[in-house]
Amino acid sequence: MSLVSLSATNLSVRYSELPALEIKQLSLKGSVIALLGHNGAGKSTLIKTLLGLLEPATGKISITNERGELLRADQHMAFCPENGAVFADIKVERYLELWCRIKHNNGSYYRKEGSRYVERLGLPELLLKKGRELSKGQRRRVQTALGFMSDPEIFLFDEPFDGLDVQRTNDLMEIVEEEKTQRAFLISSHRMDVIERISDVVIVLQHGRIACAGSVPHVCQTFDDKEIPGSQISLTDAMRAHLRKIRLEEGLKDGVRS
Repeated sequence: MSLVSLSATNLSVRYSELPALEIKQLSLKGSVIALLGHNGAGKSTLIKTLLGLLEPATGKISITNERGELLRADQHMAFCPENGAVFADIKVERYLELWCRIKHNNGSYYRKEGSRYVERLGLPELLLKKGRELSKGQRRRVQTALGFMSDPEIFLFDEPFDGLDVQRTNDLMEIVEEEKTQRAFLISSHRMDVIERISDVVIVLQHGRIACAGSVPHVCQTFDDKEIPGSQISLTDAMRAHLRKIRLEEGLKDGVRS
């Protein structure tokens, strides 16, 4: 497996004066690192900070490879955003050619070296469609193929399974399993069932702070509210228990304020 180390020290990221991410200390090593948490927990903020799209107010966050080399966004990373776009008024085939000319100086790259990803992600059926004719899941498949074709050391995904049907979800899971021998992944997702199957370490964010970080069994044990000795709940049930606790705590705070 291709392992990377994700670390952060005294990290603070803000939107204007509002804190969005506060991580005092983090050190994790993994091949497929998952980011979990409720909406607004800070998952996308963490990814954008790693990509250099957001500047920390204090501290730092970084990813290094197994050789200890710092991975940089412009040289070693690919990113597939939650709402990835494809140019609206040109066909997917032309969009791929344009991207390949810019990235590889070869407009036919997707037909040759990159054909594996084109085929595996079902792009041949989309080649003659214009960007505005694509569904959210289809746009995601195009962006995912381009990400793989850039041959990154780490691929950052923001909600990659959103908009994909069961078959396409399984296809992408299989690709991640195959590709993790060559590259690492950082995946933000609400699909606990998928994350439990493909990730080796998990970071759970809560209101911009780390609620838990470690292996899947460790996270499950941390949030297990059944209190049955020796029991092992699923990641889905563990996160449900975690979110119930958050809602209860917020309800109690609202009661105190009122």
